[in-house]
Amino acid sequence: MNLRRWTFLLMATALGGCGLLPEGMFASRNSNVEMVDGPPIEDIVTQFDDALSCLRGSIPRGITFAVGQVVDSTGRESYADGATGRFVTQGAGEMVQSALFRSGVSVVNRRDPNITVTETQWGIRDIQLQIPVNFYISGSINSLDFIPGAGVDIQIAGVGPRYRQTRILIGLDLTMTDAFTGRIVASVPLQRQIFSTEIGGSIGRFFNTTLVTLDAGSQEREAVHFVLRQMLNLATFELLSQVANDEQHSYCRGMVDPFYGTLSSAERGDDFALREALSVAEQVAARRRTAQEEQAAAQQQAAQAQNAARAAQSLEGQLRELSSQASIFAARAIAAAEESLAAESNEVAAQKAAEAMQLMAGSVQILRRAAELGLTGPEGDAVAVVVERAVNVTQQAAEAVAARTQAPAEQSGGAAAPPAAPRAQPIPGTPDSARRGG
Repeated sequence: MNLRRWTFLLMATALGGCGLLPEGMFASRNSNVEMVDGPPIEDIVTQFDDALSCLRGSIPRGITFAVGQVVDSTGRESYADGATGRFVTQGAGEMVQSALFRSGVSVVNRRDPNITVTETQWGIRDIQLQIPVNFYISGSINSLDFIPGAGVDIQIAGVGPRYRQTRILIGLDLTMTDAFTGRIVASVPLQRQIFSTEIGGSIGRFFNTTLVTLDAGSQEREAVHFVLRQMLNLATFELLSQVANDEQHSYCRGMVDPFYGTLSSAERGDDFALREALSVAEQVAARRRTAQEEQAAAQQQAAQAQNAARAAQSLEGQLRELSSQASIFAARAIAAAEESLAAESNEVAAQKAAEAMQLMAGSVQILRRAAELGLTGPEGDAVAVVVERAVNVTQQAAEAVAARTQAPAEQSGGAAAPPAAPRAQPIPGTPDSARRGG
């Protein structure tokens, strides 16, 4: 093995032992490499967030905002050095939506209506219940220019520093549109230069016939998409200033360091059109609140009517049950009374008469309860006829039993006590107050 290979192995071992080489560099292909933990996850914070939050409460209530298309119109794409797509993010609309939400205005989602449309097609949602939009924000990122940079590289005897700077100019336009008329009521054009710097130095020396070189440097470059979010937040803030309270907007604008944004105000369109749009938006919001109140009242009335229908349905069921019980008890009383009239022995006649009397009393009690609950009409008349028939037949059976017990006593010339009838017991399903002859 030659000297160079030995030198390389010794350097790799030394660097690995010092922790300068990644652990997975010499890992086996059959073993997993330990995952490396980087910085923690954190909120996205820009210099314009406090100003947006400051606008809360200064925009008239009931005005609803949405975000339309904020497209990448730069046409810049890169397929070199592993890049496979566009330079500019395709999520600018979501950034504007987050800025609106931070400002405390009422925001509706028009970025992805697929769920609402699908549920409407399924018949489980009424599309008419969706809140209409008063203003929506749309626009494009329409310029991305690479500005030629400059640099310097000086070396004397193989030693010297170097410096280089490059810039990218990015521009966008956002507009706010009155959704009811389609008129643009405000527009914000913005641009920003994104810079990148590189600084370093190198040294090279020959030791005998061996060349030793050292090169070190650092580079700073702004994050393109973070800068774009800052621009979108500032543009959204300025668009909202068109409908916000002027004093509040001035106060909130003072919370922005001029170093991060020098935009004085958004470009206004026709002031009359803006005032008219705000007036229409407030009227629509008032009508929507009235409609919501009416809808809530209608829903309450519908719920009360439904409860009343359920109560009536429940009462009707109770009446049907009571009518059925009264008819059954009356029919059983009639059958027992007829058996009493046809009995050959006085004891059987008295027992059946007592049973008929008990059943008749139960049917009368149940009929009274049904009448208290509102049993009327042909159904009530039919039950009353059956119960009346039971009362008459039961009385006939009782009179027949009394006549049977008196006949033997008259034949023997003495007064004989009638046989004791069984004590009437409460009938299952009737109140305990129901007694024979009640």
